[in-house]
Amino acid sequence: MLGGMRAIVRRHKDFFIYMIFGACATAINMGTYALLRRPIGMANVPATILAWVFAVTFAFFTNKVIVFSSKDFTRKNVLVELVAFFSCRLATGVLDVFVMWLAVDVLELTPLLWKFISNLIAGVINFTVGKLLIFRKRNRPFDSDDAGSRTLRNGR
Repeated sequence: MLGGMRAIVRRHKDFFIYMIFGACATAINMGTYALLRRPIGMANVPATILAWVFAVTFAFFTNKVIVFSSKDFTRKNVLVELVAFFSCRLATGVLDVFVMWLAVDVLELTPLLWKFISNLIAGVINFTVGKLLIFRKRNRPFDSDDAGSRTLRNGR
């Protein structure tokens, strides 16, 4: 059983590392949001946007270097990855603002619970796009450990 667990962790290592750093980014997002809302008294939407900026900046560096081990640090490649990363995160950031506006301002639901739910949804989208599009190896359509790419390369 332990050997089977090790095999699963090894096969999906990038996902587990992403989960760890994704939790850190979520903590930065939620912590910044909470600090801006309570002690500072910032309104919901501006606090959501500023918390997002801090979390995305942290996430870019950890995703590039640690999670997906993108080793190409040429100016052109970093710029391509940075623009793609922030574009994807901007889309999920807009989703975050919309969810928070709807849940907190319109429906008057619990802010931190919905901040967590919103971050969970965005995290699933961000991992998928990061792995398959942003930090993939440029000479292949997908990373070598992606089951779909093995299917494509093996013709099955």
